[in-house]
Amino acid sequence: MPFRAAFRTFGCKLNQLETEALAGAFRDSGALLVPFSESADVYVVNTCTVTGKAEQKARREIRRALRTNPRAVVLVTGCWAELGADEVSALGPRTVVIPGSRKDDAALLASDLAEAWEKGMDLAEAAERGRDARSGRGHDPFAFRPETFLLHSRASLKVQDGCDNRCAYCRVCLARGPSRSLAPGEVVERARSLSERGAREIVLTGVNLSQYRSGGLAMPGLLSLLVRETEGVSYRLSSWEPDRVDEEFLAAFSLPRVRNHLHLAVQSGCDAVLARMGRGYRSDAVRRAVRDLRAAKPDPFLGADLIAGFPGETEAEFRTTFDLAAELDFAWIHAFPFSPRPGTKAFGMRPRVAERIAGERVEALLDLGRRGREAYAARSVGRLTRAVLEDPREEEGPEPSGGGIDFEGGPDPAREACADPGSEEVDVAAGSGAPRVSGIGAAPALPEGDRATAVSAVSDEYLRLEVTGIPEALRRRGAEVACRIAEAFPGAGDLGIPDARAEFVGS
Repeated sequence: MPFRAAFRTFGCKLNQLETEALAGAFRDSGALLVPFSESADVYVVNTCTVTGKAEQKARREIRRALRTNPRAVVLVTGCWAELGADEVSALGPRTVVIPGSRKDDAALLASDLAEAWEKGMDLAEAAERGRDARSGRGHDPFAFRPETFLLHSRASLKVQDGCDNRCAYCRVCLARGPSRSLAPGEVVERARSLSERGAREIVLTGVNLSQYRSGGLAMPGLLSLLVRETEGVSYRLSSWEPDRVDEEFLAAFSLPRVRNHLHLAVQSGCDAVLARMGRGYRSDAVRRAVRDLRAAKPDPFLGADLIAGFPGETEAEFRTTFDLAAELDFAWIHAFPFSPRPGTKAFGMRPRVAERIAGERVEALLDLGRRGREAYAARSVGRLTRAVLEDPREEEGPEPSGGGIDFEGGPDPAREACADPGSEEVDVAAGSGAPRVSGIGAAPALPEGDRATAVSAVSDEYLRLEVTGIPEALRRRGAEVACRIAEAFPGAGDLGIPDARAEFVGS
């Protein structure tokens, strides 16, 4: 009987990608992948440290795993494991910490634990021995390169890690270290390999993609190189720094095989707050970025990250941020309350904004974002677009997290991994193969015949679609189709509700 492994991921898309690789390593070692809520022999928790809430949720899940199977080993890695190793270790003697900077060791432990299981050895002891035996080796931040994806229908490719910024609120730079970039030739080779395996979209991931530098290329040059050196695959950048929207970036963004979507790490629309945050731009840079992006492509889907309740934020300062967001008419807003993080400059800043007030400000921004998304879907009716078919378990938020390993989304301010997919537990074994022919439910008023045949998809512009009329032979997870948006759904800005119905027009 194979040993059972379960995975829980918190935070950013980079964490999701790395968990893909970890799950693949355990699967290749003979493990049966099961949902985190079930009894397993090995639990792997990939943590986030951006907010105190993310750490609190990870702590809760680790304790739950230890209760579910007291004989299991819980491998804890990620950014919280990097910065709070002692705190994590104290959760239980069968908790084995793999610091985030050594996350690739967790993949190597898969074969160690498979062998220990076959021999009837204690898995916690085997994990500690394997971890300690590798303590002196070097670590490659780009060792994770999954070519099959359990969580997503769209492939991801890690090209950058770390960050050289020192924003007052963020300690990801402390956990991930300085910026490092994958060599352009290696990026092209990995992209070609993913394309040959059937990927029609590749999401380029990193901690701060605007800091990509390798082989004389920055990110715009890398994007242009990828488009020249590959065929039949498109590329998506989910987040970018507003002050890095320059002529070179706009030229790359305008390429036909670069997706018509971008998330801007805005954080605040108030210059005084941006200064206290240590951000290197002001609100005029955000306005210019939005203006220039909309000139580069036809009505791109533009989202924004915003932090509410930063220390000292007055009602007038918040109103300035809200008014800027309303003026720029973002198609999505990912807003979250300030979370004081140890080791950051903002940790000691005063006065703190009351949690209740920060929460009210977050909700106001989220409501604005929901209305912006609904308006974007409405004005997209009639648009001809391309869309990648999704597994139904990927329909939970602005960045669908997909049908395999349990995932808890979370804010990653000013980083590539900023979309907040929400949380849903899903069954690993059900996450591959053909997409479900979706029963839409009561909210989207599809005709009866269409309701039986609609397939979930994500468009070029990042809209969640229900596509009707797709031939049976094309209904496979990850396939790309051409479709025309026929109808926007009321309430499309709410998570879990499709944005629009589209009609298939070709492959």
